[in-house]
Amino acid sequence: MDSNDIYIEIDFYVSPPDEGRDILLALLSEQQFESFLETENGLRAYVKQEDWDFVDVKRALSRMPSAYKVSYCTKNIPLQNWNAHWESSFHPIVVGDYTVRAPFHPPKTTPYELIIEPKMSFGTGHHQTTRLMITQVLEIGIEGKSVLDMGCGTGILGILAAHLGAKSVLAVDIEPWCVENTLENAEQNQCHHVIEAIRGDIDRVAEFVDLIFANINRNTLIRHIPHYAKRLQRDGILLLSGFYQTDLLSITQECKANGLTFHSNTQLDDWVCAKYVYSGL
Repeated sequence: MDSNDIYIEIDFYVSPPDEGRDILLALLSEQQFESFLETENGLRAYVKQEDWDFVDVKRALSRMPSAYKVSYCTKNIPLQNWNAHWESSFHPIVVGDYTVRAPFHPPKTTPYELIIEPKMSFGTGHHQTTRLMITQVLEIGIEGKSVLDMGCGTGILGILAAHLGAKSVLAVDIEPWCVENTLENAEQNQCHHVIEAIRGDIDRVAEFVDLIFANINRNTLIRHIPHYAKRLQRDGILLLSGFYQTDLLSITQECKANGLTFHSNTQLDDWVCAKYVYSGL
């Protein structure tokens, strides 16, 4: 068996994981990794053994901000076990009436399904914040509404909104592979005619919308909240996640200062999803 027959699985452990995971992904994406999975404590990455460069990875990790601690361990995976190993990393999940599954899983066992292939993007429904956001999106009433999905990742939330009858979905992410992955998943779910995906930040968004979804991280959310308020129609809804219970007060204070009234929040473990309504300044 030569090196072409072997993949390497690398588990990266980041502390604290919520914001550090995004920074680490940006740094590692410059390397030869073929795919990334979000884990509870960081990232799991896959690369062909012939493309594994210890020195380059160490150099990338040295660029992590000092506030974050990163460690990792590696494991070789023979190619003949690659598909089975990859598929074993994904398990269908059920949220409400929806099954979220990968293309290689058996068909749905619920009334509806979302088919999501994450590639290098986040958003398979397994992380607590994604599950919280999906649950809220299912409850708020989407039909006929315009939606902005910030930090779209795999596009899972925007695709769900399209399934629920949104008239338009604008999906935005700073990473080009997330934009590509969102468009591919939209095609897979037959809602590509509703979803536009663009690369950039909140400053790329010019239109007013009825709903904004943002599952990012505390610092980015606080920086974005004034811009979200400017893009929402009156009585529009803002759903935020990607932060801990201990951050809810500071998030809510920033929302209040920008005309966004706290409505409710849900919690899973220490993670929070909060709903705000724009009442104007």
